[in-house]
Order: sequence, then structure tokens, then C-alpha cells
Amino acid sequence: PWFFRLLAFYIFSLVITGFPINFLTLLVTAQNKKLRQPLNFILVNLAVAGLIMVIFGFTVTIFSCVNGYFALGPLSCAIEGFMATIGGQVSLWSLVVLAVERYIVVCKPMGSFKFTATHAGVGCAFTWIMA
Repeated sequence: PWFFRLLAFYIFSLVITGFPINFLTLLVTAQNKKLRQPLNFILVNLAVAGLIMVIFGFTVTIFSCVNGYFALGPLSCAIEGFMATIGGQVSLWSLVVLAVERYIVVCKPMGSFKFTATHAGVGCAFTWIMA
């Protein structure tokens, strides 16, 4: 039906925008030492999760929408579901870590807390464990 093709076009537009943005985030952060700050670790984590969603989730969904059904079999279905869920969960938990860091900075501006690489590493590990 036409609705599946429209959905495939929409998801294709997400792939066309999502892949370059997330890939360039990783590339620019890797090339510029000034961007390797602890807070950016979480943003890189968010970009990795976005790439997982784009590569393993959206591309399979496009293929399924074009066919009108899931044609890749039960193993691919399980892998796609797992990877898309992991990508989404890591993205959401990364936003939680960013929100907590921003809360501390805004609500406790004169406090002695400094967001270090250790905090960022623990935050990144937390996102993957919670996912």
C-alpha cells in the first residue's frame, strides 16, 4: 500500500540526515583535541547510539516498508529489535546524564563539583548498563 511507501520515504529521510550528522559528530570530535572534553563524551555516546539506530534499525525498517512485511526472517527480526532498542535506550539515558550534569551546573553554581573524565566515563557506562 501507499502508506508503507510513504513511511519508507520518511524513514529514508531520517537515514539521510541522521547518518551524516552522527558520523560527523564522531569525526569532528576525534579530529579536534579541544572537543575531547568530559561533557562531549556523553555527546559522542549519544552519536554512537544514533548511528546504531540508523544502521541497524532504520535501514531494516525501510526494507520492510518497501516490501510491506518483514522479509528478513526471525533472527534478523530479533537482531533489529535488540539493536534499535539498545540505540534508543542509550540515547535516552545519555540525555538523562546530560540533564543531571546541567542540573548540577545550574542549581549548584558555586559548589565544588567539577564534571571530570571519570564522571563522564561512569555516565557513559551507566547509559549502556541501564539500556
